[in-house]
Amino acid sequence: MTFYKFTKAPSKRIKALFGLEPNVLGELLLTALPVLTENRRKEQEFRLSRKRAVGGGRKRSLKPFQEILITLAYLRHNVSHEVLGELFGVSADVSENTFHEVIPVLREVCPSRRWDAEKRWNKSAPSWEPEDIDKTIVDTFETPVRRPSLNERQKRLYSGKKRRHTLKTQVITDKDGEILEVEAGHRGPKGDIKLYEESKVSEEYPEAEGMGDLAYKSEKHPEISTPHKKPKGGKLTPEQKEENRKFSQKRVKVEHSIRRLKGWRILREDYRLAIGLFPLIAATVTGLVQLSRIFV
Repeated sequence: MTFYKFTKAPSKRIKALFGLEPNVLGELLLTALPVLTENRRKEQEFRLSRKRAVGGGRKRSLKPFQEILITLAYLRHNVSHEVLGELFGVSADVSENTFHEVIPVLREVCPSRRWDAEKRWNKSAPSWEPEDIDKTIVDTFETPVRRPSLNERQKRLYSGKKRRHTLKTQVITDKDGEILEVEAGHRGPKGDIKLYEESKVSEEYPEAEGMGDLAYKSEKHPEISTPHKKPKGGKLTPEQKEENRKFSQKRVKVEHSIRRLKGWRILREDYRLAIGLFPLIAATVTGLVQLSRIFV
């Protein structure tokens, strides 16, 4: 995509291609391009084995803004690098190498925690602190991965609930459904309550009353309210059903947040990259969602 085509494209097309509104994408480019350029300059200057002068050698096939766009397109659509390379007029290898070079830059400039994101994009400290949060909503979603070749590893990742191999991501939101933070890259079969305990959410938001589905029902965590569970062989009373309905109306906010994350298909469809990279990828996507929400 040339700069001329990029500036003349309709807003809906830009959002469909790269997952961000034009004004949000512009803000991202203004912030990320200097960081990308500076990182490359430092790498060239401090590479001990370098023999060429800085600036020498073969020129890059893509301009810096195109490199960010091709990375966003991969995150948004989860297509092969062969397809992206064809769209941008480069080889699949160039597309793949560009992606792995740009992803750390996007992660650096797009904080995934809500407090850090507001500090970054609003250019000032937020008007609230984590201790001020009075209610949190917690839930998880699973991202399918390809079956690992090693038998022990595939057993560790097989989720009986989804009947396939998955990685689990925990999402914490406030009462309005704004993402506070995510915990990504956990084994698919790990229980939601176990993941909650390991994440120390109750320590980071000590004043918050938690909300979760029945997977978080535990006597060890009375700070998490859950819906009424239907007794075995019995039925819920009309009062309990009404309370569950009202509870669901509040808890659905976290489902909307998960929908925003899974709008980036790399978190919704088959994840084909190295499993160890998944926390970085999920945090980057969360940072992009935070950016979009702040500039709504």
